[in-house]
Amino acid sequence: MKINIPNLFTPVYVKLTEDTPWPEHEKVFYLLTKDGSFLCRNHRFFRSSVPTEKLPAELAAHEPSLDLTCPKVPQRLLERIIGFFDLIGTRHGAEAAALLVWNTKSKSVEAIVPPQVSIVGSSWKGIPYPIEVHYEVPPLPPHLVLMGDIHSHVDEPAFASHMDKTDETHRPGVHIVVGRLYQEPPEFHVEMVVDGARFRLNSLITVVQGYQRRRRNDVPPAWIDQVSVTGWSG
Repeated sequence: MKINIPNLFTPVYVKLTEDTPWPEHEKVFYLLTKDGSFLCRNHRFFRSSVPTEKLPAELAAHEPSLDLTCPKVPQRLLERIIGFFDLIGTRHGAEAAALLVWNTKSKSVEAIVPPQVSIVGSSWKGIPYPIEVHYEVPPLPPHLVLMGDIHSHVDEPAFASHMDKTDETHRPGVHIVVGRLYQEPPEFHVEMVVDGARFRLNSLITVVQGYQRRRRNDVPPAWIDQVSVTGWSG
């Protein structure tokens, strides 16, 4: 099917079915398919269809973009989560994680701490250091919508590691990494993942209401019980 766009020098066609007719009368045209775009030619000596990332130059330019409309994480909830990370980091030198969900009934952001296994190593001085944390996203009831996650790097810098990026490729939403827990406030790294693309958010305030101090005394004991710590065996 031809897309009728005025003032387009090279026509554009869309392949909607396997038996879509080939435009024999067009010398050159673009073909949009589920496998991408193709530059096609009807030449005297051949008929070709070549993959291309370019489209007609007459089209306007466009850049990747992200405009957030998601609700923000309440300040007290964030401070409780950081207190949770601090407790696990102080006791075990281990990472921890929490899921961020939107409760459609209460119209509020909540945290879910799934069962998780945190792996720690040991330096030649016997000092524990975090390696990674493993968990699965549990089945959620219909009124809870997964918004993203937040995990700690303990005293290491806050950044998206290669493993973080791999794990988050197919998990759209906000991903917050908390590092340098020895300082107050700690270090935050915030990214949004949409359709496999990562958008770095330069300010924590874009996704949270604020942060003042960690709340260790507000951490539910049930959160602590969800964390298992094991040593790394090369």
